[in-house]
Amino acid sequence: MNIVEEKRGWNPAYDIGASSILGTRKYQQDSAYYYIDSEQVLAVVCDGMGGLEGGERASQTAIRQMIQDFHRKPKHAPMPDFFTGEAQRMDQAVVSLKGSTGKPLGAGTTLVAASFQDDQMYWVSVGDSMIYLIRGTQIRPLNEEHNYRLLLKRSLDAGTISRAQFDREAATPQADALISFLGMNHVQYIDFNRNPLKLEAGDIVVLCSDGIYKSLNESQVWAMATDNDIDMTIAADRLTDMAMERRLRGQDNTTAILVRYRGRQEGEQR
Repeated sequence: MNIVEEKRGWNPAYDIGASSILGTRKYQQDSAYYYIDSEQVLAVVCDGMGGLEGGERASQTAIRQMIQDFHRKPKHAPMPDFFTGEAQRMDQAVVSLKGSTGKPLGAGTTLVAASFQDDQMYWVSVGDSMIYLIRGTQIRPLNEEHNYRLLLKRSLDAGTISRAQFDREAATPQADALISFLGMNHVQYIDFNRNPLKLEAGDIVVLCSDGIYKSLNESQVWAMATDNDIDMTIAADRLTDMAMERRLRGQDNTTAILVRYRGRQEGEQR
């Protein structure tokens, strides 16, 4: 099983669910983890790269590093500092992996993670996995894809390339090439929020590998999450099932963790 679930008590404020499919691939390179107790929640999704041995080992190694360090950190350590430092520690753990010949494995993995406590959320991202916030009828990504297209967009905004140049380059396969990931030895781009994101009752946070958003648009992600918002596990399963249905050819490994904030009043009444 590529999803590790750790439950240490019921949390009155949060529901969580996870789902993962192999897709049309013969091997699983996604790994995921979530932790929940009466006070806090942690959710992590990693999408490995590097073939059967490399991608799987990279994502699993990154997850294990996160689990180990999360449980060792001081209880009141600032989450932004923990997350940014952890991205570098996970990067070095992946870099240190060796193949069967003893040479560096040369694998990598993306990372999206989020922590929740009370009505506050912190998150971190490296690579092209995504974090969405669903609030009412709206859905929006919290992070950016760290790929060549991002560099093109920044060049366009700075006026160093023309719209025609951007459109031409952005339409090539090279546009999806990652410019930041765990395992590159010193991560170049890390997205995170320094100030906590204040959640509202009914908010749903979706953490997912690219198998979701390359198969479904944001409206479809919103529909699957909100149509089944009573049970986040059902919602997560529906999300990955729909991704599979929409992209039967070449469907990547697809993983999603959904976290719903019930709100303080509802949690206190239960």
